[in-house]
Amino acid sequence: MGSFLQEMFSRFGGAFKPWDDAEATEPSCNGTLAQAVEHVVDETYGRLRFLSGYSRRLREPVATTFRYIDGLVEAVPGAILCSRAAFSEDPRVNAFFADPNHLQAVFSRSAEVHELLEANPDAEAYWALLCMKIEEHRQLGVSLVGDAVRKDVIQTTVNFIDHQVLSPATSETGARHSLKCCIFNGLLAYIRKRVRDEKIRVTELEHRRNFLVTRLNRNASEDSGESRQELQRELDEIGETLAREIPRLASLESRLELVADVLGNPAQYVGGHLSSIHLNRMGIKLDGNRTETGNEVPLFEIQVAGQGTRIGALVRFPRAELLPRPDLVRKADLFLTL
Repeated sequence: MGSFLQEMFSRFGGAFKPWDDAEATEPSCNGTLAQAVEHVVDETYGRLRFLSGYSRRLREPVATTFRYIDGLVEAVPGAILCSRAAFSEDPRVNAFFADPNHLQAVFSRSAEVHELLEANPDAEAYWALLCMKIEEHRQLGVSLVGDAVRKDVIQTTVNFIDHQVLSPATSETGARHSLKCCIFNGLLAYIRKRVRDEKIRVTELEHRRNFLVTRLNRNASEDSGESRQELQRELDEIGETLAREIPRLASLESRLELVADVLGNPAQYVGGHLSSIHLNRMGIKLDGNRTETGNEVPLFEIQVAGQGTRIGALVRFPRAELLPRPDLVRKADLFLTL
């Protein structure tokens, strides 16, 4: 298991903080399973360390997640060159962006990208994961049907929106490594969100219980007997739920079980698969009878822990086309003077 994790951390590209003997009080990960577990505990609930055997119980779930994410990211197709010229030459690039200016703006607006290239002045390009949402609209359009041009043909237009550039690196291998780390930490964020949502639900139930108690303590003549019975029934149900949920939320054992369950079953929370659509240069979706007039656009669909489906593509963007870093202070001053 030790050699496996050494290899897996290598494939994750040093996703976690390097171990520094001078700061040994700060648990981090540099390639051992034990340190990976400590990273998980730090990012979810540090008090889990009060539980005897917590590290042993989390080792296999952490290893399971690493194996799964590694396979998932290695299945993402090779990087696509995204440049102004590629917009005209590559049907995938043409489909993803509205025009070359849109493409250039998407890849230039990330502060993380500018910091990466400033730190690597010799890098001629950067690699990253391009994440997008896909939306389809049905509308009337013009199409050639047989030898006749018809203006009342139902067409489906496909748009890619909400572009995000994630996990930038100076090589494709580095971008894959960064993406693996991003997904792994995304699972840890999902665990934190699960706990927050459960706490919010309990708080809302407590408020509802207090409201019902106030209602029932009013003069009985203000409510019918049937209404009071319904209120009491709801109050009893809430009381039973709170009696069960409050101790569970306070239990370190329950929290550890949640972390182990999510990391031990990553396929339930993260997924990805290849698909494809046929589009013409205008973004019109083509059916099976007309695919010869368009281009096949392969898509890698990614789902992460309840965040919906996103389209992901590994991409390469040339440094020479990077726009200057946005002057956010100047923009803010301009906005305030309007």
